[in-house]
Amino acid sequence: MRRIILALLLLVSAGIASAADEVRLLRSQSTVSAYYQVGLQSVRFEALVKNMAYAKEVYVHLKKPDGSWIDVPLAYSRPADNGREVWAANYQDSTETGPIYQSWDLEFALRYKVNGQEYWDNNGGANYKQAKDSGSLMPQAPVLARYVDTGNPVVVYGNRYYGSVSVKTLGANRQAEIRYTTDGWKTSKTAWAVWNGDFWRSYYSSATNPNQYGVEELAFGLQLAPGATRIEYAVGYTVDGKTYWDNNYGRNYSVAVQQN
Repeated sequence: MRRIILALLLLVSAGIASAADEVRLLRSQSTVSAYYQVGLQSVRFEALVKNMAYAKEVYVHLKKPDGSWIDVPLAYSRPADNGREVWAANYQDSTETGPIYQSWDLEFALRYKVNGQEYWDNNGGANYKQAKDSGSLMPQAPVLARYVDTGNPVVVYGNRYYGSVSVKTLGANRQAEIRYTTDGWKTSKTAWAVWNGDFWRSYYSSATNPNQYGVEELAFGLQLAPGATRIEYAVGYTVDGKTYWDNNYGRNYSVAVQQN
């Protein structure tokens, strides 16, 4: 799909269609970490996919620094709403140039293959473009928490669970609250996510916060009761009096924890 010029031409052919709600970009993230003069670009893609059949393939069609295109496969992450799913994957380029890995500004589109049909999200024909060390790109959602995709409990220290959330800078007066429970909502607490201009620098990145795409990262810490083994939470983002919720598509975020 790209300059998928080639793919754009194929859209008129049988079996290929431009996506409406079949597939769309949820969030992409790109940072370049530099530590002891060794640089490494870390990329993550998250897509919202309509569940049209069990057997399906979802890719990020990504332009390489040499101008060639590759398909980066995404994997099922979790259910969403309205018959949709979240698919995601991390990506790091394996080509090395001396002691430093390649890093480059991203250009990409989403490709979804199901029932003998292909659907594309190519950002209205312009492809998605993202600076290599820019943090998060979030085309549509006003707020999106970071999902802990692991089958093992998260180890926490000092009875606190730490997380972060991406928000769009939609107005001057904004705040993000974390509504959470450790006892299945018999009781609940509220914590506040806070802005940190050096958010990405903890990863040895120079990405700004907020970035050039109007996205900023907020961090939070949730106090756990002694002995708690699971935490559930949702994020409320209030901008100029209007509140947007990310409750993981009606399921809340649920994380198993192991306290040390």
